[in-house]
Amino acid sequence: MIGDVPREPLAYTRRAALLDELTRALDSGPVAALIGGRGVGKTHLAATYTRERLARRLRLVLWIVAEDAAAIVTALAALAREVGLVDALVDADAAAKAALRWLEQRPSPSLVVLDNALDPDAVLRWLPRRGRVRVIITSTNEDFAQLGVEVCVEGFTPGQAAAFLCARSGLDDLEQAGLVAHELGDLPLALSQAGAVIRRQRQSFGDYLAGLGCGPLASMLARLPGDEYPRSVEQAILRSIADAEAADLTGTAQRVVDLMALLSASGVRRDLLYHLSAERSGVDDAVGTLAGASVIGFDVTGRVVAMHRLTRRFAMTRVRVQGRLMAAVQEATRVLSAAVDATPTAGTDVVDHVADVWVAVHCDLKTDPEAAGLVADLLRLRLWSVGRLVTLGESSRAVTTGFAVLKEHRDADGIGDESVTLARRAVIDAGLAADRELDVVALAEETLADRMCVDGPDHVATVAARNSLGYCYECAGLLERALEIHRFNLQESMRVCGPDAQSTLIARINLASTLRSMGRIDDAVSTFEENLRESIRVYGLEHASTINARGELARTYVRVGRAAEAVMLHEINAGLHSAELPAWYAMWWPQYRAAAYSAVGRHDQAIALLRDLIKQSEVTLPRDNPQLIRLRLFLARALISAGRGRQALRLFERVTRDRERVLGADHAATLNARRNLGLAFAVLGQRRRAKAVLTATLADYVRMLGDEHPYTASARSSLERLSMLCRFPP
Repeated sequence: MIGDVPREPLAYTRRAALLDELTRALDSGPVAALIGGRGVGKTHLAATYTRERLARRLRLVLWIVAEDAAAIVTALAALAREVGLVDALVDADAAAKAALRWLEQRPSPSLVVLDNALDPDAVLRWLPRRGRVRVIITSTNEDFAQLGVEVCVEGFTPGQAAAFLCARSGLDDLEQAGLVAHELGDLPLALSQAGAVIRRQRQSFGDYLAGLGCGPLASMLARLPGDEYPRSVEQAILRSIADAEAADLTGTAQRVVDLMALLSASGVRRDLLYHLSAERSGVDDAVGTLAGASVIGFDVTGRVVAMHRLTRRFAMTRVRVQGRLMAAVQEATRVLSAAVDATPTAGTDVVDHVADVWVAVHCDLKTDPEAAGLVADLLRLRLWSVGRLVTLGESSRAVTTGFAVLKEHRDADGIGDESVTLARRAVIDAGLAADRELDVVALAEETLADRMCVDGPDHVATVAARNSLGYCYECAGLLERALEIHRFNLQESMRVCGPDAQSTLIARINLASTLRSMGRIDDAVSTFEENLRESIRVYGLEHASTINARGELARTYVRVGRAAEAVMLHEINAGLHSAELPAWYAMWWPQYRAAAYSAVGRHDQAIALLRDLIKQSEVTLPRDNPQLIRLRLFLARALISAGRGRQALRLFERVTRDRERVLGADHAATLNARRNLGLAFAVLGQRRRAKAVLTATLADYVRMLGDEHPYTASARSSLERLSMLCRFPP
């Protein structure tokens, strides 16, 4: 034995899968390279393999701490002298070469471990090339994979991490240990040092977890006396970063590290990092250097770069300590702004990055009087995030983010009223997209009050705010309020803006929609017809407003039994391709065209169209998006109208469950889904189940909206006509 094999540590965890992989690697070739970041347990894995081979009577082991290539020469020279190949006076280099030849010719197995090797070129010349000797290299440097079979070493599995932390700390609470381990990224060295701190300070896992969230990380992961590992986690990680940065003379590696410390822990797309520099090759070189030192890693595609959560935290601490925080935030803001403006348009990953940067630094920025411009730039990105989430169909998340962004705007010094107004508008739009109208009604009321105060009653902005409030009222089921405000606003828009103004057309179509929601169908039809005539007169046949007016009239025609006319109007719209149409039109109006097809008996066409819409939406929208759920409801109605009751019933039940889960049991859309389910039971002859569902739904309508509400009246009518129902209503 030459060198000291590390002893079995306290709370030892045998990593069987990795040991098996290492065994297979050495069975297939003379060299295995254990590659991974600092603290992942490479040394202990090699030591475990070595101890087990010694227990099986392996006769010769060289354990060499190979950070310095000279240590390899010294150890091999010591072997040469130990076995009598040379005398004590022979040059160390010559002695090492003699030992290497002897190992290659030795008939019995032997093992050489080069622990924590740094330089592949320096190691290469001392690797045996033949014989029964096997070599294990441990390193953070991925270039060593070229010298043998690579075994990638990462952190513990969650189960291993929790069990190890319990054993190391002396506590017996796997669930709480798992929470701590997750925060530490399941890194073995971090868990070892955390367990020692917990044991020494007599802390609970809960106390330690709280400290991780607010205390200095270095003190929570300190190296205690007697620990075989010579450094704290912080020292080990920062050394890896410093070594990698020193190898990059351009300084780009440090900029990558600083940026990734600020951005989301879920990883950063490589093309986002390209915004750091005009030279993509320089970024690629820096990323390669950092990856080669195991400071960062890649996903399976190689397009997403990731950094361990502890590396991120220590890198962020370094940025603060070295006084580079403002510069790093400015660069992150510039990179994210460039990503927002780039093509293809940014996705939710950029939303995550913007949120993480804000969370990381907004407290620092508040206390810096020179950071006002940076705060404004970040808040603009935060505001962009709300609209982008709506566009991507992440409507529920958009609402949550929107309320947070609105509060951030209100709390920030030096942010103007117009910026706050834009943030409030973004929350309202998100609430409408998420079918959470009641959550944003108060904001719409606040917006109108502000416009009245700032602009007065005779301003187009006031008319627009009143239109928006009325629409929120209607969507929230507050129909009497909506009717009152739309009637008044139509008069005001005519007076303030004129009969040809867009606000006047919007006020009229909103009034018609409210009349339809209230069940006043004849009044709704005449108002929609007037609106279509006015839209054609003002904008022509193909304008987006005219297409919308035509579609709304067609929807209403189906309700009054004029389905053939509805189909004609929908097919006129389908043949138009206006560049002014918003993207959501492509999903919105075809679903109503399918409903019209069902109403005229073109069932196969309706079902095919809806299935195609759902297929497209499932690619582009999250599973809980209200529009996707609504499309399934349309398909269920089309299927039952076509006599495919069993398929339809499964969909009606799914839509009801989805709306209860996403919107809540008492939401108007959920009650509507339950009413549709009850009607489906009735059409299929399951009268008892239909009565139970419709009775319970009516009771909930009364409880939520009152006895006189139009939706309640509609639910009551469905129950009263139950015995006569044989076709699904339009």
